[in-house]
Amino acid sequence: MYWPQEPGGGRGARAEGLCPYSGEMLEFRGSEWRMLARRTLAVMGISAAVGAAGWASPATFVTALPVATDQLLVRFNFQSLIGTQQFLGIQLPVNIGYGLTSRWAIFVNFNQGYGTLGGGPTSPALSSWGAGDATVFARYTIFKIDKPRSTFRIAPLAGADLPSGDNGLRNHGAYLPGILQTGSGTVDPYVGVTMGYNSSNWGMAADTTYRYNPVAGMGISPGSELRSDGQIEARVYPKHLPEEGLPAMIVVSFEANYTKDAAAHVDGVLSPLSPAQTLKEDLFVEYGTLHWQIGLGGQWPVMQSFDTPGHFKESAGAFLFFEYYLSAPDWRHRRHST
Repeated sequence: MYWPQEPGGGRGARAEGLCPYSGEMLEFRGSEWRMLARRTLAVMGISAAVGAAGWASPATFVTALPVATDQLLVRFNFQSLIGTQQFLGIQLPVNIGYGLTSRWAIFVNFNQGYGTLGGGPTSPALSSWGAGDATVFARYTIFKIDKPRSTFRIAPLAGADLPSGDNGLRNHGAYLPGILQTGSGTVDPYVGVTMGYNSSNWGMAADTTYRYNPVAGMGISPGSELRSDGQIEARVYPKHLPEEGLPAMIVVSFEANYTKDAAAHVDGVLSPLSPAQTLKEDLFVEYGTLHWQIGLGGQWPVMQSFDTPGHFKESAGAFLFFEYYLSAPDWRHRRHST
């Protein structure tokens, strides 16, 4: 659904990275140097094959999800949100990513959910459910520095939200509030830039994106959105990484999300009191292996600024996600070998 602009919307960022290597650099001679070289190349080869699967992924922004060449990523999300005016919302986004090359990746995000607002002895609650707007975007790693123990990426991205949701849902002839509309009614292009750094002990990510929402002739059109996200994560288990291999890891992730929305339109007419600014903070615990990750956390708003008196406000949110990395069929290599 269109209501909160969170992971299902596909805006945010960290470019794909390499898995860290923790072997100690001692004094080597002869065959030991060759062994060290083989280990380093092996680690970097594994890194290229699995991206940053050994590290946690940002939970509240998904354009950062790491994928390597010919790798397919599937992520299932469960998100709940409570707010003022007795609001309860549930979203179930599904994110799919594929690595075309070491620099190019494409993503498709589908969203569906349920929301209910208000309700009391004299008036029934308003509610809606169904598919939200889908998102398609591409990401290109324009700059990267790869080392055995760390990686750094900068990657611009571009894409669009597709109007698979509905921006004209009604109740007894009147439009439902914007928080219950499941789409924008238009194709919404957006662009952005992402950056990320990972080492053997910690990582960070940040992004800034802009989504332009054209005005639909009918229904409720949300305003264009400027968004910035940040994340910092630290490994808490195991305390030390082995010289070889990638063990299961527990990571704690702190995230922040700033959003500035322009004024909305109703049937093409400007709603001048609708702009808003929000700042949210998030805390997550994530458990990851070489092939999959699971994360659980919560979100709290620390700033909500609205021009409209009595505007709906968020109170708290909860997130649960599971993502799986697998090798896609190597159809390009098979084609060249025939």
